Amino acid sequence: MIAHMDFFISSYWGMYAVQIVLHSIIASVLVECAFLAWNMKTPYVKQWFRSMVIFLPVASFPLYQLIFPRRGDVYFRLESLLDSNKWFFLELWGGISVFTVVVAVLAVTSVIFLIQELVPIVLNLLEPLRRDDEPAAEAMEETMSWKVSKALEGLPFDEKFVEILNDNDLTLFSSTGLNPRIYVSSGLIKSFSVEHLQVSFAHEIGHIQRSRRPFLILAYILRVLMFYNPIAMIEFRRIAQEEERVCDDIAVALTGKPEALSEAIEMLRPEPDDYNTGASPKGIKSIASTLEQYSHDVLLKSRILRIGQRSEDNIRWGVPYCVTLALIVSINYFVV
Repeated sequence: MIAHMDFFISSYWGMYAVQIVLHSIIASVLVECAFLAWNMKTPYVKQWFRSMVIFLPVASFPLYQLIFPRRGDVYFRLESLLDSNKWFFLELWGGISVFTVVVAVLAVTSVIFLIQELVPIVLNLLEPLRRDDEPAAEAMEETMSWKVSKALEGLPFDEKFVEILNDNDLTLFSSTGLNPRIYVSSGLIKSFSVEHLQVSFAHEIGHIQRSRRPFLILAYILRVLMFYNPIAMIEFRRIAQEEERVCDDIAVALTGKPEALSEAIEMLRPEPDDYNTGASPKGIKSIASTLEQYSHDVLLKSRILRIGQRSEDNIRWGVPYCVTLALIVSINYFVV
């Protein structure tokens, strides 16, 4: 068994897979240190830094091997900062090796990716956007139509691309592509004031405007390719959370109403009863749903707090970015 493990991690693809994870860890630590050292708070700046954790590990190994083909040799490993072969076969409790623990962590990460990300995407592709029990509203109430028109005044979006769904839940989302649309539920229109609707629409317009940049798409493709990498999973989720904050900034810039945006987000927070899915409290589905609701609520609360304390970084981030990039590339060269 050990011989097979040693053969795998010594092969090209084995070294590639191992170093992707190790280089992701190093990059993540250095990026967090950069945030602390330069007190960075602007969401889109933090996105650019976090993107290094996603992009660099994929490109670093082939690039390093191209520059120095014998980088994986024994002599290079003896002089490296971190040689994975030195500690992968160390035994912990009960004779379990470090490599076994690492494989278990990567396996759990792969299962999480499959259940939480891949399966929902497939189900959403198979399921029509409009379900039979939630058809689009054909005849809108006059008040609802007026509120939507009033909320869109001054915003760079055409009212004809806003579609109202017959749904009492507070639902608002957008679709991108050649014909972007904003979907809003009748329940949200009734519950929100014109100001709340306006800042909510502005937030979705931010998503539509930024969808023209392929940054998140490329990052997600690489995250999928690194489905086993827990660091890539965590960092991509953080990038997605920063995207929400970027769109909050766009909404404030378009409307000049940060207080209304905070109130609208507060109204979207789940109620305590929403954490009870109706399933057995001990069931896996119930636990997963509760964790998802809790995570969503934490994100909404953090967005509300940030809107009230919103400020721009006082430094130009080009030099810190280059310094962090250079450190990551230099250190990871000696991590094999």
